[in-house]
Amino acid sequence: MKLLKKNKETFIQSTILAWYKQNKRILPWRKLQRNKLPKPYYILVSEFMLQQTTVNTVIKRFNEFITLWPSSRDLNNVTENRILKFWSGLGYYNRAKNLLKTIKIINKDYNFKIPKDYNTLITLPGVGDYTAKAILGIAYNYSVMPLDVNIERIIVRLYGIKTPINLSKIKIKSLALNYHSLNQASDLIQSFMDYGSTICLPRNPKCQECLISKFCKAKKINMQNEIPFKKLAIKKKKIKYTRAYIVENNSGDILIRRRISSGMLPSMLEVPNDDWVNEKKLLNRDSIYLVVNKKFIYKGSLIYSFSHFDLEISIFRSSIDRKKLKGYTLLKLNKISLSGMPTVMKQIVKKAY
Repeated sequence: MKLLKKNKETFIQSTILAWYKQNKRILPWRKLQRNKLPKPYYILVSEFMLQQTTVNTVIKRFNEFITLWPSSRDLNNVTENRILKFWSGLGYYNRAKNLLKTIKIINKDYNFKIPKDYNTLITLPGVGDYTAKAILGIAYNYSVMPLDVNIERIIVRLYGIKTPINLSKIKIKSLALNYHSLNQASDLIQSFMDYGSTICLPRNPKCQECLISKFCKAKKINMQNEIPFKKLAIKKKKIKYTRAYIVENNSGDILIRRRISSGMLPSMLEVPNDDWVNEKKLLNRDSIYLVVNKKFIYKGSLIYSFSHFDLEISIFRSSIDRKKLKGYTLLKLNKISLSGMPTVMKQIVKKAY
């Protein structure tokens, strides 16, 4: 069919769909049902995991998750502590808490079925505009276009948008309306995602292999490596400070406790540590310091990077008779890796020894 009989957007859609049939990524959450669509539960779980985490990291953990909880009914019976333990290493632990809250709402109010309505989905904990549209489009084949980083990047390059993406959201959403498919939304959405992650790369896009490059304004003006534009000013990360205390008894156990249910690392296991502060002079010793009678040995420090700040941790260790730790929660040192502790706490323990 000649291009004259088709507009640009229609040609781009059909071209990327054809490419996708030959080159799509094999991802576990894309496994098709009899209706030739993925399970809505799989899409919901994967989208929560993929927030702030790479596809390669999520693949293994998704398979482990589905082995443990293959359906929303199975997940509905899990405790918050159990899912937080599983989530160790994935980071951003509020995602796990919100996923569990969402599943419990779905099971209670919607008879174990993931809603098909945008206005309902958007009210669920942890579900924003993108996740709601991803579920509707990928799992239910609704005519929407969720805008992940790959799809946004393709659009801003195709139309030569020179303002940073965060300042161009309304324009990008408007242009994305041109790529709504009435019959093949699920495949089209995933084809755009895969094209962005395989061809239209963030750095050094493969323009020589690109099947739609003749429509790309960024390529025409030789700015495909500059677009999308980022903010010119990069804010330096804040630094916070704490001191961590490894308290070991003579049976090879260390003292642990559970963090509060809000804030950073909510409800996760931790070794005792001071409140995290913006200046070292504001540090106040945790109560365990007096329990051990101030007999700690400095074991060095480490810096752990969170998304919005770096945490500088000074690490101290002490040994104490187990009788003095009666009533405290203890954990065997050789069980640390299986404990569900967040990565930062595991690193603190490792550094102490």
